[in-house]
Amino acid sequence: MQFPSIRKLNEEEKCKLAPSNIHGIGVFAIKNVHRGERLYCQEEKKLWYNIPYTQFDNILPEVRELIEQRYPNVKKGSSFLSPNSDARLISFMNHSDTPNYDTYTDTALHEIIKWEEILEDYKIL
Repeated sequence: MQFPSIRKLNEEEKCKLAPSNIHGIGVFAIKNVHRGERLYCQEEKKLWYNIPYTQFDNILPEVRELIEQRYPNVKKGSSFLSPNSDARLISFMNHSDTPNYDTYTDTALHEIIKWEEILEDYKIL
């Protein structure tokens, strides 16, 4: 049986920070995202998780890597923040005149493939 918090992490963690060819650091999809699907790039409330490390094999490898990089003490049972709320992803998003992300709805404007950079239009008011 899977912990509900593991299911939530696996469903909602869709992006990570990485070096960008556009400018500095950018936000990249760690899995395919469908048009209209929420990306959870905008911080809502900080979500703390306390998942036994023995259950980490049930977390998707890309999500597990983010957690372990930021919170190495999870191996000893410490709590951790949701990687998306911890990184404030929206503040690292780069601009494009043809964005694939809608900042108002926090959704994909079209299909986004794994490792594609998530881009917003800074000019939209």
